[in-house]
Amino acid sequence: MNVIFEKIFIFDILTEEAFVTSFDKGVNIITSSSVDGTDRGKSVLLRSLYHVLGADSHFDKKWKNQNKVYLLEFLVEKRKYYIYRHQKLFKAFDKDINIIFQTFSRTELADFLGDIWSFKIFLPNRDTKMLELAPPAYTYVMNFIDQDFYDGTKFNSFRNLGQYRNFKPDVIYSHLGVYNKQYFERIKNKQNLLEEIAQSESEYSKVNEMKIKISGLIGNIIVPENIEELENELCIKSKEYNTLLDSMNEIRYKLTNFRNEKYELEVAISQIEKYRETKEQEINSIFMNSTCPECHTVLSNTIDLRSKRYNSIEDSIYIKDSIFIAMKKVEQNIIQLENQYRYLSNKMQSYKNNINSTKDEIDNYASYKGLNDLYNSLNRDMYTEYHNQLKLKDKVEDIDEELKTVGEEKSDINKKYHALINEMVLKFGLNELEDSQYKSIHRVFCASGSNKPISTVIWYFSLNNLKKGINANSVFLPMVLDSPKNAEMDEDKEQALIKYILEGASNYAQLIFSSIGFKQGDFHFYGNLKIIELNNDKYQLLDKKSYMEHQPLLEWVLNAQLI
Repeated sequence: MNVIFEKIFIFDILTEEAFVTSFDKGVNIITSSSVDGTDRGKSVLLRSLYHVLGADSHFDKKWKNQNKVYLLEFLVEKRKYYIYRHQKLFKAFDKDINIIFQTFSRTELADFLGDIWSFKIFLPNRDTKMLELAPPAYTYVMNFIDQDFYDGTKFNSFRNLGQYRNFKPDVIYSHLGVYNKQYFERIKNKQNLLEEIAQSESEYSKVNEMKIKISGLIGNIIVPENIEELENELCIKSKEYNTLLDSMNEIRYKLTNFRNEKYELEVAISQIEKYRETKEQEINSIFMNSTCPECHTVLSNTIDLRSKRYNSIEDSIYIKDSIFIAMKKVEQNIIQLENQYRYLSNKMQSYKNNINSTKDEIDNYASYKGLNDLYNSLNRDMYTEYHNQLKLKDKVEDIDEELKTVGEEKSDINKKYHALINEMVLKFGLNELEDSQYKSIHRVFCASGSNKPISTVIWYFSLNNLKKGINANSVFLPMVLDSPKNAEMDEDKEQALIKYILEGASNYAQLIFSSIGFKQGDFHFYGNLKIIELNNDKYQLLDKKSYMEHQPLLEWVLNAQLI
């Protein structure tokens, strides 16, 4: 399943500038003058591609990412989609630009995109060790290299990847199809079984402690007159019940405040909409009658009046977006408090039941025979838990046996991986790399100096070559390389690296890379190749004209809300 990037839109909603470019299937090269072609925006453009899809790219502070709106048009097996990003808000649109999804959650975004291209990555939570759906960036790490992070066998081209410990091998094996849906289901089942075993062992231990205490009471024939003890327990439970009641009252008070705040934000959004409609009516009136709506003077030129109202409308849209974000945060607080309230309500019911039970015990005083009955009951419970643990452990052993095949697959993959890397080490003369450094995917290597980007590119390409050979039915994303040339490279190494990249282009449905001063005549390439040359001034990738041309599209996606 191939994903193809067709067009990227980048808007600055404060400076009212934009940049738009399209890409072709095959090879796309972003270039600029070899004389003074630096700082034209090549890196910004390439960083934007996976940033809009949910990764966090390493933008320079000068870029002012908080002001940018990104929109990517892309194909998944000829099905067209658009994805929008502004700060932490994501929206998705169908081929007709009708909104089909929106969220602030990277997990929800990963789930949505994973359904589109039938690929999801699950990683163990840093604290609980339980598997969870990983954010989208972990799907893209094998397909993007930032110009500042040609670091050999490290995935450093996106920010905020420290959420999971030692995620590299898990991500790679997921892409290679070893850690597939069936594997994750087995791991999940094993985790659930281990949790059940731990819970059963805990119950067994608790029951055993109770049995020992009761055995001591029975053995010493000490059966206390426990009406007073039961009354003390009733007093304690009643106190805890009142504490719960106070907590619930406090949550009710907070819920009322948040619901009022949500209502006020909804009213504010409604008022902004009315304000926008009023300004649009004024614009129409000015345009049709050439009359000032305030003093009713007939004007020969109404451009200035209409322009001010257009600006007011754009400001209102930006404010509305900010209010919408605030409202979503309030809704999240409401949901969290409602969950807390339900939890306390259930707990309160449990306390009520315990209090009623204690009252019943006071009314029906337990005899010595009751202790014997309880002792026997605990024995039966322990027997049940023990046999339950045996059954659960048998199931775990069955899963472990099934997972042995995964180990065999990984061993075979590492042999192929070693052969691929070794071939490239010989091809480029990377003699400083020792054979032991690339024996398996887990290991780390990085050449030094001018060989550093070469060792990085061959690692990424080798992983993707493995994926194509081993997991051909998986999703294949565009390969994006940001300025693979290193300033220390001599011309021969530079030419050899670019040649290697172009030779490997056939393994990708789409390859996008930047190279300053690229000349097509320097290389023999017979595939589909598009050159995008940036001729703008330094630090001026965006321009006013592009913004004006695509302003209707921007307003459409800004205003679109999934109801």
